[in-house]
Amino acid sequence: MAIKSKELAKKLGVSEATLSLVLNHKAGISKSTRERVTNQVISFGYGYMFKNQQEKDVEPIAAIEAENTDKGNIGFVVYKDTGLFMDNNPFFPLIIDGMDMTARKNGFRLIVINIRRDMDIKTKLGYIKESRCAGYVVYAPELPEDDVDALIGLNIPFVLLDNYFPGKAIDAVTLNNDQGIYIILKMLIEKGHRRIGYLGSGVNIQSFGERKDSFEKYMKQFGLHIEPHYYIDIGYPETEAERGMDGLISGRKDLPTAFITDNDFVAYGAIRALKKNGFDVPKDVSVVGFSDRPVCMYIEPNITTVRIPRFRFGGEAVDILINKIIYKPYDEVSVVKTEVSLDLIMRDSVADVNEDF
Repeated sequence: MAIKSKELAKKLGVSEATLSLVLNHKAGISKSTRERVTNQVISFGYGYMFKNQQEKDVEPIAAIEAENTDKGNIGFVVYKDTGLFMDNNPFFPLIIDGMDMTARKNGFRLIVINIRRDMDIKTKLGYIKESRCAGYVVYAPELPEDDVDALIGLNIPFVLLDNYFPGKAIDAVTLNNDQGIYIILKMLIEKGHRRIGYLGSGVNIQSFGERKDSFEKYMKQFGLHIEPHYYIDIGYPETEAERGMDGLISGRKDLPTAFITDNDFVAYGAIRALKKNGFDVPKDVSVVGFSDRPVCMYIEPNITTVRIPRFRFGGEAVDILINKIIYKPYDEVSVVKTEVSLDLIMRDSVADVNEDF
């Protein structure tokens, strides 16, 4: 939805003059203020308000700036379905720099387009077409398959981010969820854990499903038994997860020594419930998150997790898109699926165990 500059300035807590300097790439404000306001404008979904930068003597607003930015815009389409996952996901500000810098160094500007599933298909496509971008990166964990054909029908280059559809010829950049679960499980086993549970969110997105499947696969590969009582969805986000964990552990003393979770919000809620019910984390039970969101540092103990390389995650999708726009290296049916691997981040929510099983 369009917003007036006056309203946006108030929302960002800056003057109209400051906002105007940022949107029009004019000098007169500090680099830190320009970067802060730029990131806020983009994260709120108002990137379309930036004036196309044609002048070569204006102050750059990104760390990497192309000599020319006259190749047009690249759209970052944020697709929201239920909002349960997206509204609790502070992901965009964390990856937007990588996307923006990759676009700029190749002569493009990044703008953000927000789409909701409850819009009719004509409105959705209208938002996209009216932006007149050379191509699009679609943030797609909540993108339903019944809308994919409509995107394909636009005949405009696009790349999916954080989702893919095996039956569709679409380029995609996803997380290597299999590798993430493997390194978590291997770490826990090396620390002596043998009874390991899995706490799901109950949110139906592909990444979470892949993590569960990988947990089952590697538990069997390592010769470990999956206990059905502790392979369960407890809810999402953290408040629902805490409530679900309360019910799971009520009256039980035979908990696993460790839990792997769908993501950091589930881990956060689980830890709160465990502590409230008299369990010491990690002495009694270790808990591991997934993705390394800021919530990991908002609780004691800080949450051990795996980190998404956010700069590369978004930048990789833009690289593939620009390759499609400029070089057109693939034929009509050949597509690329790139998986970005994760790094293990050890904090305080995991401890060694010395029990014999």
